[in-house]
Amino acid sequence: MTTATDPVRYHLVRLVGGLSAPLRDTVGGLVDRPGKLLRSRLLTACAGFGPADAGRVARLGAVVELVHLASLVHDDVIDRAAIRRGGPSAHRAAGAELAVLAGLACLSAAGTEAADLGDGVATAVSRTVAELAHGELLDVERGFDTGLSLPDYVDLVRRKTGVLFRLCCLLGAVESGVDSAVVAALAEFGVEWGIAFQVLDDCLDLEAAGGDKPAGTDHLLGLFGAPTLAALRVDTTGELHRLLLTPSFSGGDLTRVRELVTAHGGLRAARTLAGVHFGHAQAALARTPDGSSRRELAGMLEASRS
Repeated sequence: MTTATDPVRYHLVRLVGGLSAPLRDTVGGLVDRPGKLLRSRLLTACAGFGPADAGRVARLGAVVELVHLASLVHDDVIDRAAIRRGGPSAHRAAGAELAVLAGLACLSAAGTEAADLGDGVATAVSRTVAELAHGELLDVERGFDTGLSLPDYVDLVRRKTGVLFRLCCLLGAVESGVDSAVVAALAEFGVEWGIAFQVLDDCLDLEAAGGDKPAGTDHLLGLFGAPTLAALRVDTTGELHRLLLTPSFSGGDLTRVRELVTAHGGLRAARTLAGVHFGHAQAALARTPDGSSRRELAGMLEASRS
């Protein structure tokens, strides 16, 4: 695990470095491959609405990144994902048992750091972790559910992705010292962006291979995203439903799944749904003070749409 010079990465390395060796080594590769650090960047941008303390903001950024890292480790165990951030997933490198324990250790380290930063931070982080766990449970329970409604899926996504975006905005806003109305607006901005972000990720999962996993592989686990759920609602032939629930369903069937979802307008419907939540996020952001921080958040939101 390398030493980082960026303040957020410095504290992320510090927190993970405090774990026992087997657990530290299990997640060390993900710390060395930190991704875009979107969540800590979001928190930092929200903290820019006021005179926040840079040291505390960096520590808070490490907390949300560590919670995110733990959620990825546990997601990969459940999804049996082989690759994460261009390298082997933690459970592939160290086994599922160590990966689960390492994820729990990361959550514990994040909670300890949050408690040191104040009771309000600790409460917000613990509530978010509970929501993330609930969202993960819902994700497992809905496996192979071709009848899942889009509103129920949006609720699942809110718990699984939106609440962590919300936490980033909430912690940054509170740290900045803005009034409660602005804190509420930024929290709403975060959860709505998180929903839109996940729906677009569903689209990318079907549209192109590459990245962390081949396209469409969530379908092999019975995890149907917004495009597929939307297509199922209008597939009067029942072919898509039958294909997805065929006992012999395999990677070789994913091309046909993509064809059917596209033909039934699933991708188009999902992108429309994402657009609705992007619109909600923009409306919430419009209730915040104009200035460089709002423009930065608007730019981050727009960049995520492409």
